[in-house]
Amino acid sequence: MFFSIVIHEMSHGIASYICGDHTAYNAKRLTLNPIEHVSVIGSIILPIILYITKAPAVIGWAKPIPLDPVKLRVFPRDQIFSVLAGPVSNLILAYLSFIGLIVCGLIFIHINPGIPVPSIMSIFEPQEIENVTYQGFWYVLFHMLNAGLLINISLGVFNLVPFPPLDGFWLFKTVFPQKIVAFLTKIQIWGFFLIIIAVQFNFFSIFVYPIILLLGSVSSILSFLLR
Repeated sequence: MFFSIVIHEMSHGIASYICGDHTAYNAKRLTLNPIEHVSVIGSIILPIILYITKAPAVIGWAKPIPLDPVKLRVFPRDQIFSVLAGPVSNLILAYLSFIGLIVCGLIFIHINPGIPVPSIMSIFEPQEIENVTYQGFWYVLFHMLNAGLLINISLGVFNLVPFPPLDGFWLFKTVFPQKIVAFLTKIQIWGFFLIIIAVQFNFFSIFVYPIILLLGSVSSILSFLLR
């Protein structure tokens, strides 16, 4: 999870750097050190509150990458590019995990003929050791690849939700008329509280369906290729 979020934030910074804005670079945010990306509210306080209140989902975010639209070469094109870089990086990581599952699955079949490939696993439910009929190395490897697939698809899709402080909200601010942008800017400061309310009342459930659809499609492809 930390690795995926760090790559997400770094991608924002790298994209803005390419487009002429060196704000993130000067703030030393183009780093793989997760400590530099931790948000006190989004990474610590909010997840704890949601966990304590037994919300339908526990979510969070990293410290936003600083972006100065004035320094971008072409506005709004470069801002859209910088905003989309984060979710796209997660979808690329998900794709690499998917390819890793296929390659490792084919190797597993060759080494362990007759044993079903553990290609689709629940990363949140522990499995009894006696039920694992293959080496622990393969269990850990497939578990990590499954986590990479699930977490990155979820991060990539969820961050496109047009809700402050998510990336989809910044896309809205970029492409909408100035009057609407002014209104969105006013409600932006309440994003922390709006997120809590939205999660508590399960308002984000509609955005879970694209994630389920993607994961279902991936599962079907893996089952077909590794049967």
